[in-house]
Amino acid sequence: MPFFEIAEEKLKPLTRASLSDVAIRERRDLQRLLRAHLPELLPDALVISEEFGDWEESKRRIDLLGVDRTGALVVIELKRGDTGAHMELQALRYAAMVSTMTFEQAVSAFEMHLRAEGGVPNDAEQILLDHLGWSAPSEGSFADDVKIVLFSEDFSRELTTSILWLNERQIDVTCFRVGAYRLDSRLLLEFQQIIPLKEAEEYQIRVRNKHREEESVRRVQVPWNGEFYANYGDLTRRSWDDARKFGFISAGGSPWFSRTLHLLVPGARVWVNSPGIGYLGVGIVKGTPVPAVDFEVQTVDGPRKYLDVGEVSDAMRLTANDADRTEYFVPVEWIISVPPEKAVKGHGLFGNQNSAAKPKSPDWPATIERLKKAFGVSD
Repeated sequence: MPFFEIAEEKLKPLTRASLSDVAIRERRDLQRLLRAHLPELLPDALVISEEFGDWEESKRRIDLLGVDRTGALVVIELKRGDTGAHMELQALRYAAMVSTMTFEQAVSAFEMHLRAEGGVPNDAEQILLDHLGWSAPSEGSFADDVKIVLFSEDFSRELTTSILWLNERQIDVTCFRVGAYRLDSRLLLEFQQIIPLKEAEEYQIRVRNKHREEESVRRVQVPWNGEFYANYGDLTRRSWDDARKFGFISAGGSPWFSRTLHLLVPGARVWVNSPGIGYLGVGIVKGTPVPAVDFEVQTVDGPRKYLDVGEVSDAMRLTANDADRTEYFVPVEWIISVPPEKAVKGHGLFGNQNSAAKPKSPDWPATIERLKKAFGVSD
């Protein structure tokens, strides 16, 4: 795809150059730049290791290893050259080799990465938990999938055909073509997602997720026990003191976060977790989701708009009139709620990245029994 500069009311084509011609090296330059700017290309991925090779009888190393917000591992491979020859086979080998990684092993790798980058190794577990939206490690939900992301100067027809075939068989592979351009004395880099095509990505993800949901039905599950799970995340955006005082839970920022609130059924019990903090309470759902501009709470002066009386953050107020990004509120009658310093957390407690869920995981009933004892809640 040619790029142009508008010069004197004309289009002046930019000169494309190979990465070798402009002295961009694979590991020292391209890998370093991608590591620093990966959130701009893969916003859901957290890099936990560089040049990862912690396996026996192999000298092979993964360029960058990440974890996305669903708990899936992300194998990121780079290739400077004009075809990306055989990089999909290499990435598949790496994906298979790393697929048995545990949460504990991921934390260990992340500690080493933070130490090498001048960070605080002891923060590794908490950073990873915050990224996943979990209050405690959940081995059953970690690394149940491995995704592959390939960056190459170009992709041969043979390579793209192989990758499309893999995607059709539910192996998640994303490809970025890397281009270099000269503009006077400046050097520009372009990262163009070519598989899946950006315009069709949402549709392809929905199709892939549908197949995965059908596959997950075949996995071992327990019947849903009628009790809901909810996340109350980012306490800088929303006030937990207000949630306890006025009786509600909420989520927003994008449809992905708010849509699952519609799962909640009035009259049902919901257990509320704050990612990275722990379980903060349990209550009875009293209504359906209401957008921020319409949500009312009871005060000494009668019903008032929450936006007029609550501790509302700037972020929440700025998105209040945006139908997609607004906060949605669900009224809750608390059975018990506690401040963050008294949150219940620990290994083995159920965690989920969704704002609300109907858990069928085998650890959900056990989590509820532990929470009942901790909160002093009877049946």
